[in-house]
This record gives sequence, structure tokens and C-alpha cells, in this order.
Amino acid sequence: MRLYSIIMKLWIHIFVLFMLFGLISCHEESELKDLYFQENVDKSAGRFAEIMYQGGASSLKTSDRERFKLVHISDPHISGWAADNHYSNPKNLIEAVNFSNIINLKINAVAATGDFIGNNASTTKSEAFSFLESFTYNFYTPENNIPSFICTGNHDTNVISDNESDYLTKSDLSGTLFDKINYAVQRPLNELYYYTDMPNPQGGYIRFIALDNSEQDDFSYKGINYSSISQKQVDWLINTALKEDMTNNHHIIILNHHPFQVYSKDNSTYMTSGVYLFSEQLVPSIIDAYMQRSTIKQKYKSSIIKDSIVIDADFATYTGEFICHLGGHAHTIATIDVRPKSDDAKKQIMLLANTLSPNMQNNSFVNIKREKGKETSNSFSIYAIDTTEKNIYITYFGAYPSIFNAINVVNYN
Repeated sequence: MRLYSIIMKLWIHIFVLFMLFGLISCHEESELKDLYFQENVDKSAGRFAEIMYQGGASSLKTSDRERFKLVHISDPHISGWAADNHYSNPKNLIEAVNFSNIINLKINAVAATGDFIGNNASTTKSEAFSFLESFTYNFYTPENNIPSFICTGNHDTNVISDNESDYLTKSDLSGTLFDKINYAVQRPLNELYYYTDMPNPQGGYIRFIALDNSEQDDFSYKGINYSSISQKQVDWLINTALKEDMTNNHHIIILNHHPFQVYSKDNSTYMTSGVYLFSEQLVPSIIDAYMQRSTIKQKYKSSIIKDSIVIDADFATYTGEFICHLGGHAHTIATIDVRPKSDDAKKQIMLLANTLSPNMQNNSFVNIKREKGKETSNSFSIYAIDTTEKNIYITYFGAYPSIFNAINVVNYN
């Protein structure tokens, strides 16, 4: 009995030591993550201070010199396997929200351009819901005081398997994604597209127009493989989003998950998977006619379904100015020159933000080194938009291509 008692005491001591070691390790790991976050904050905030105002950090900080400041995230793919974005604790998403709310940075808005969930052919509706709810719970937190806007991606409907009972309907998405939204938007009932106006520090307003790339009234095709848009949404874009209460002091940013490029199997374009149900030219052609204050009459047929989109619009009396498109999908950083197939087409810029999860990084175009649980785990874009200069100043949080400068300038005029 004495020997048994000694052995038991020894095991208890070992168990306690093991638990203490585990607690210390967890504490150290938590402190390390906090350290990495703070290091990224210090680096990106330091660069951002140089572009927040006309004239740089030493500029006289009057309101007319303050640029519109925007955090752009994409493709968090909240799931059970996304590195540092597990649905139980989506660390990188939380970091993006926390960074955006640092008071001294005076961020004006946050844009999240789709693929909020990760899934595969076996993902059930219940699992997809839990992933989506994790995104909204951690994106629209009570502490998130920055106006935050979204647009849907091809993964968000969970239309990936052959089992329709696992799909998320438009009603499912509408109720979940907009339940906790923290800034008023003008949204047709139960639709996932909308617009909203935000004050621009340089005067006037920034109008965000969010398009729904997952739109279909039935499940006649696999939504995971296509970027879709309806006639109803196109008519809304022309007659409402680009027109309603618009003034010459409005500046427009469009959120659209997919890059406006044709699908290329050889990775020669940033649209690395999927096909536009009608045409990648559809939305850019509308915006080009809007920018030129011209008319457009065009019919886009689908090669996938027996349907077409008809555009018939006259923008002669429209007002406002287009800035850029924001998207994701490619899981990398990019600046794309979007040009409709016309000799006199106006310049349109599309900026892609990186995936928030390091194990989903796409290095087909540029190499970005990412490592789970490290300083390079996270990656998203930060913009300072100058509507007087017609420039977008870009810097990054976390990982970005070593061939890029830490601060880039893109002219959208």
C-alpha cells in the first residue's frame, strides 16, 4: 500500500507539472501572438501615417487634407481547416477588425469582399451556417465602431455538393450577413446587393456599391464555379445605385468578389477558378458608359443557362465619379487594369486583397511568404484614397510581396 501511495503521489506531481507547463506554454503562445500582432501594427501604422494626409505625416492635419482611409480584407474562409481562421477563433479576422478600430489611424471604413466561409463537397448546411455565423460574430463585434461593408463570394452559398438541402439560400444569407450590420445601407428587400454613402473627409461622399456574385433564383448550376448576376440586379445598378440621390460630389467604389477577367486554366489571369455566367465585360461596360456619360445597348447571352442580360441605358444626365472596383477570389494581392473591349474605353482599376488565411495563399502570380501563427500569417490591404489627386495610396498589414514597395500609389484618373 505504501508503494502504491508513493507511486500515486509521484503521478500527481507529474500531472501537476505537466498542467503547469501546458498553461505556461499556452500563455507564452498567446503572448507571442499578441507580440506578432503588435509588430504588424507598428510597421503598418508607421507606413500608414505617411499617407493618411496630403503632404505626409508632418502635414497640417486640416480636414481638407485628410484622405479617405479604408481597410480591405477578403477570403477569410472561416472553417474547420483555415489556418489562423478556425471558426472557433478566427484570429486573423479578429486582428483585421482590431487594427481597423485603432483610434489614431482614423480608419473610415472596412470592406470585406467575399468568401467568408471555407467548404468542400461534404460541408453540411449546419456547418456552413456555423462558419458564416462565426464570420458575422467576429466581424460585427460590439467593439467594431468602423462602418463595415461586405459583398458575397462564390463559396458563401455552400452550393458545392450535389445535395441541395445543404445549400444556403438568399434568405439564409440575408438574415445572417445583415443581422448585425453596423452602418445603414439602401438594400432591396432580402437582396444581397446594396449601396450606401459615407462622408468623405475631402468633401462630398464615398458611395459603396456592393454587388452579389452568388445570385441565382434556383440551383440550376453549381454556384461554386460561377460568378452570377441577374437582370434585376443589373437594372438596380443602372437605375438606383448609380443614380439615386447621386451628386457631383459623390465618388464610387464597387465591391465585386471576382476579378473582371475571363477564366484562364493556365493561371494567366487573376480569376483563377470559375466562369462569369454571362460575361466578365458586363459590369465594366456599364461603368464605362457611366464614366463617359454615354448610352449603352448590349445583350449578354449565357453559355451555361438559357438566359441573357439586356443592358439599355443612357447616362447623359448622371453625376458622380468612379474610383475603383475592390475584389478578392485570387488569394493574392493585385492591381488590375479593367478595360472593356472598346478602343475608347476609360481606365478602370480593380484592387484585389489577399486571403486572410496563410494556408490558402496563391503564389501563382507573385510570391508571398506566409506562416501560420507567425508575423507573416495575416495579410490585408490598407488604402488612403485621395479624391482630389485621383490617387489610391496602398500599404499592407502582415505579409505582402517582397517585390512590392511597402507603399504603392495607383492613379485612377
